[in-house]
Amino acid sequence: MPHHDQYGSLPNRCNMSQNKCTQDYRSPSEKCRNHNPDQHSQTIGPDGPVLLQDTILHETLDTFVHEKMIERAVHTKGYGAFGCFTAYQSMRPYTKASFLQRPGQVTYTFSRFSFAVSTKGTPDTSRNVRGFSTKFYTDSGVFDLLCNHIPVFLVRDAMKFPTAIKSLSPSASNNLPNPLAFWKFVAETPEAAHFVTLLYSDLGTLASFRCMRTYGVNTYVWENEKGVRRYVKYHWIPSCQECTLTRQEAAKLAGENPNIAGEELYNTLAGGETYQYELCVQFMNMDEACSLSFDPLDDTKVWDQEQFPLTRVGCLTLDRNVDNYQQQVEKAAFSPANLIDGIQLSADKMLQGRSFVYWDAQRRRIGPDFRDIPVNHEEKWSPDKMVSSGNGACISGTVMRSEIEKEDNFTQAGEHYLSLCQEARDHLVDNIASELYSAPEHIRNCVLSYLSAANQEYGARVQECMYWYQKQL
Repeated sequence: MPHHDQYGSLPNRCNMSQNKCTQDYRSPSEKCRNHNPDQHSQTIGPDGPVLLQDTILHETLDTFVHEKMIERAVHTKGYGAFGCFTAYQSMRPYTKASFLQRPGQVTYTFSRFSFAVSTKGTPDTSRNVRGFSTKFYTDSGVFDLLCNHIPVFLVRDAMKFPTAIKSLSPSASNNLPNPLAFWKFVAETPEAAHFVTLLYSDLGTLASFRCMRTYGVNTYVWENEKGVRRYVKYHWIPSCQECTLTRQEAAKLAGENPNIAGEELYNTLAGGETYQYELCVQFMNMDEACSLSFDPLDDTKVWDQEQFPLTRVGCLTLDRNVDNYQQQVEKAAFSPANLIDGIQLSADKMLQGRSFVYWDAQRRRIGPDFRDIPVNHEEKWSPDKMVSSGNGACISGTVMRSEIEKEDNFTQAGEHYLSLCQEARDHLVDNIASELYSAPEHIRNCVLSYLSAANQEYGARVQECMYWYQKQL
């Protein structure tokens, strides 16, 4: 038997029959070096210049620089998960939507959590609007339900949307946070008072996606087989109790783990647990709209849940992590216009504007064939597969550009302030004052007038708190 050395390997020997030495005298770096020709550029000699004709090199580099897709204009940072939706009851009296016709009916889904104004580096605990969009893979097509965790928006006409988002974005001159731009926008936009009151409460700094309640924000329409149409608002209610952070807690966690919410989502599902949310809706008969003190299609307003109670529809269970982040989360393409029979758009100005632009944004971002990507699941799609809204409705009037008739910009902001406990009011006041105090006087005074119009105590307390911050300078 051959003799083995102490490490269990055969000793190096010279092959005398071939008069060649088989011992490898290369240095460790030479042994590890990759000698595969495909890993080297084409050159003239080992030290010569790279040839223009090296198409393999061109393709390798071009593929690398183009593999990162264009980022979303909003909701840039996000996470995703697969799951299923189970209907509690038949919603046939209210809608023809195929996935809501039978109790216990199961529909597979994909959901994306996101941050409205964000970059890839935005901390998960930042004061931000959190998005929650879900694709329902129904037997009659894909239905997209796009929701936010703040139940209202800061403008009610899509014409103002670009300016609103730019006001929340980093400065165009130095790419640094620019709170002054936002407060200047608020001063020019009185309907934003309700949104500000919600975003600057502790609701603006959520602890986890697991405890996140979300809302459709806009008003939609459901139509049943008899052609009866109703206004509808969507609500996702988490199985866990809602949990928020103070401004100080959010800042601390942002430094310790800026991806804490996404990490918790991934680890929870990887560990065999689930995230669950109950879908509820509010209904309003269309003839009830005229009797309200506000316009129910105004996305800066919520509907009173005593007057328009929640109806339980079904349960969403997220139970599986994505396998490929780029292909499934980043290439997921959502649009409010992705409807199925029985679900339509209302005349909500913001919703109408959103329905125009989302598909165009997806074409620019991931190409004209984005519906062929598996997560979007729209094989053999053509425009005639889209569901139109409002067929059969009789509409007349004068073409114009105007504000809605029932503005009422401040009532609900004041009502929300009064609904908060004393500690929550304290946090809201301090969160606003900590930013607003550094704005120019005319902006401070304008915003304070809105807050005071919502509630006198609200405005007075923010003014007092701003004075305290100014004294610390």
